[in-house]
Amino acid sequence: MKTLLIPFDFSKASENALKYSVEFAMHEKPILKIYLLHLIDEHTNEDDAHKKLKSIINEYDKPEYPKIEPLVKRGRLTTLALALRQELQIDLVIVGTRGTEVFRKDMTSNTSKFIREVDMPVLVIPEKSQGFNLRNIVLTTGEEKIPDRNVLFTLLEIARRFNAKVNLLTIGRDKKMMGDSEYDEFNEKTIEYFLEMFYSHHTFIANEDIVEGINQYLEKQHIDMLAIMPKTHLAKDKASQGKLTNILTIYSEKPLLILD
Repeated sequence: MKTLLIPFDFSKASENALKYSVEFAMHEKPILKIYLLHLIDEHTNEDDAHKKLKSIINEYDKPEYPKIEPLVKRGRLTTLALALRQELQIDLVIVGTRGTEVFRKDMTSNTSKFIREVDMPVLVIPEKSQGFNLRNIVLTTGEEKIPDRNVLFTLLEIARRFNAKVNLLTIGRDKKMMGDSEYDEFNEKTIEYFLEMFYSHHTFIANEDIVEGINQYLEKQHIDMLAIMPKTHLAKDKASQGKLTNILTIYSEKPLLILD
């Protein structure tokens, strides 16, 4: 992991995401490079936008801080993020969210829409999440088989960088049947293999409401980051439609890593 992309709109949520990203980038060597992306429309002066963005970056102009490069672009965030991933070798997008302040009847937010559209790892930092600590991560999976094991590499890099332990959490309807199915065994062995020494243990919780089950676990455990693999929660990849991601993006008070 070498580069981070931070969509930035000068809101408190994006400022909080930038602070988190700086801590994330400088915690261990090699220090990661950060690209700060600000989108403008056809009526906005590009030079003025650059100056405003540079004033934010200057606050982090210290030898111990990571290098932050400003990017001012016109266009859709998803399209630009995918193009920049190839051009700048972006490893992870870190985006801020206002959580319940963006709640609407359709249970969507700009952040969750972006996550559904972009095909890359995204770390969501809720505005309510303050400070930085990354020692305990919980990865939640559903009852479906992990469709793409390669998405676990991002989680491994994060765990390795911060020497963090990863607990596996499976939410299902019937606890008696959990742990014995072909998929449970496959998922656990896959995660244990990929995460090496950073894998800790596997917990099963019976609950038809996935979000309620996750919150039930988080209330009892000290967790610094929640990671989800949406496609393991519903059959035939229906989770990729975004229902689970939408809800967690809106309501989670923990940093949320989307591996989809």
